[in-house]
Amino acid sequence: MIGRRTVWSDPQVKKLLEDFVPAADEVWRLHNGKDVECRLFQKFCDEGHYGPANGGTRTSTRQGTYCCTPSGMFLGSINSNDATRTAQLLRDALAKWKTLDKKERLLAEDPAKERRNLERAEARYPDDGLVLRVHSRDLERKSAQPQEEWAQKAHNVDYAWFRKEEISHFLPAEFAKKVTFQVPRETLARLARFHFADNVRGQTDAYPADAVESVELTGTVKDIKKGQVIIEYEGKVKLKDSRRTFEGFLRGTAAWDSRKHKFSQFELVAAGLRSGATQFNFRQNDPGPAPIGFCAVLAGDKPSDKIAPAHFYGYGWR
Repeated sequence: MIGRRTVWSDPQVKKLLEDFVPAADEVWRLHNGKDVECRLFQKFCDEGHYGPANGGTRTSTRQGTYCCTPSGMFLGSINSNDATRTAQLLRDALAKWKTLDKKERLLAEDPAKERRNLERAEARYPDDGLVLRVHSRDLERKSAQPQEEWAQKAHNVDYAWFRKEEISHFLPAEFAKKVTFQVPRETLARLARFHFADNVRGQTDAYPADAVESVELTGTVKDIKKGQVIIEYEGKVKLKDSRRTFEGFLRGTAAWDSRKHKFSQFELVAAGLRSGATQFNFRQNDPGPAPIGFCAVLAGDKPSDKIAPAHFYGYGWR
């Protein structure tokens, strides 16, 4: 999020990007995987700022901005939130690109045939399930905090996936006014562990299973009109491990389209107090307790809305 605010919104960088095809991805799989996509990434990233060519090791992170050709030829890299430095990287990379002929720029064969063999979490996207876009941000505090401007306005986004058979967990057994029901703890625990972790300012670990001290959510059918079943949710959550905590309330509303058998609306808020820090979430100087909020809403249908959850591999899906 820092990079988006300080680099990719910069006018000179945006102008330079007109000559590039920007892409963003989670680096760990690309760095450590073995499919053709990962091997292509490793080809150019190992020549970059954290690669062996610059004193890095095989296990060093490969986070950063890379410029390369479609063939995987390295053109330059940097890991910086400085727009001026990034702009210079783009200029230098474009200059190198212009010296190359077509054979150097492109792969010898079309890699499309390898697409089915890619080991991406996105291949398990639940087309017939429930997909939520989860926003996170700090909430207003009683007193101002001496934080950098970017930190005061930081926010983040993740996605939460539920399979088709899990949709019923958010619905009553029968559709009738005033009917109440409990969302299964197992479903809520997964949502809480992976999606109510403090990622507002940066990357964070999921909570371990034993960190879920309590989580509950009661649904109540408030109205039924024109095939829409209106449901309100209310509950609470308490998470705690050796490094951080989150305790708050849950409130939500949803509309189930009984004709199309899908949610036409779904909003769930978790708000409360967080404390502590993890290695990369930039809370070392702001451990709290302090208010934080998460808001889960129906995701769209664009490719960018089908990105896998940050902690998808903790879901246990096979």
